[in-house]
Amino acid sequence: MKQTRFAIVGAGNIGGIHAQAIEAIPEAKLITVCDKNEEIGKKLAQKYGTEWVESIQDAVNRTDVDIVCICTPSGYHADVAEIAAAAGKHILAEKPLDITLERVDRIIHVAKKHGVTLGGVFPSRFKVGAQKTKEAIEKGRLGRIVLVQGSIKWFRQQSYYGVSWRGTWELDGGGALMNQSIHTIDLVQWFGGPVKRISGKVATLRHSIQTEDTGAALLEFENGALGVIQGATSCWPGDPARVEIHGDAGTIVLEEGRIIVWKLKDAAPDEESTMLNLDVGGGSGSQDPMGIGFELHRRQIVDMIDAVNNRRPPAVTGEEGRKAVEIILAIYRSSQSNSPITLPLKH
Repeated sequence: MKQTRFAIVGAGNIGGIHAQAIEAIPEAKLITVCDKNEEIGKKLAQKYGTEWVESIQDAVNRTDVDIVCICTPSGYHADVAEIAAAAGKHILAEKPLDITLERVDRIIHVAKKHGVTLGGVFPSRFKVGAQKTKEAIEKGRLGRIVLVQGSIKWFRQQSYYGVSWRGTWELDGGGALMNQSIHTIDLVQWFGGPVKRISGKVATLRHSIQTEDTGAALLEFENGALGVIQGATSCWPGDPARVEIHGDAGTIVLEEGRIIVWKLKDAAPDEESTMLNLDVGGGSGSQDPMGIGFELHRRQIVDMIDAVNNRRPPAVTGEEGRKAVEIILAIYRSSQSNSPITLPLKH
């Protein structure tokens, strides 16, 4: 059996999730872990029976590495991607692709320049409920979409922000919206379609951090629908992430990607009960950032392997990964200017 070989750059919490996911895939193998912190890097490498290297260049120059998983702090993603792409390695970059549109576009450009596959990590799209919802919307089964809402009312202790880069503009690029809420914001735009205009407000109400821990926004979609985003790490004790899609012929509601409401005018008699029992298990990051599990990452990595082997675009391309970043940056600009922001944004 041919194995696709991986390097993980960044051995923190999310690097560990990638390592778990890779280990669970028979046709995948973790070759090396790269982190400038020797203690953290060696700990993860030893756990999965591989080796640690300090230098990104050393990791990507290996001939036995096919795909590089970028799991560093967000503000470093473009730098790592440029090194990996120049070495001819395919790239799977954690969310957000990076923290500015200029840096995101650098990643997209460098991947195209060197002819490597680029995937952006949005595992929520790989939940069966999310895929069934997308399918129903594309088939017009909800009729005209009128309202889309994403609620990410999570909680983090102040100690969570003890890690130097979290909650900073320089490396996190934002707070509750850019770090935690981005998965749900991606689903909102994936389901609702392109966003035309955004009015938003952010605040820091509970934590001692540079960035926001609470935010809200009103969206106008190109199709005429309206939308709402609420994102926070200030809401104790933390609720499951929720997405609601309402049309004039149906309503679907998901919690952590699992369908909890499936009301469609054209639904078959047993359809609702079937949908409510899809992907019943699964974790949540509402209270614990490590509560997400690795299964959805496993599914996305399987898709990435197939994309590389069959020379097709992955399910979440760089261009797709860019969309949520643009929406979040528009919310920040709207809050700062106290006025609506029209998309697309200029750098």
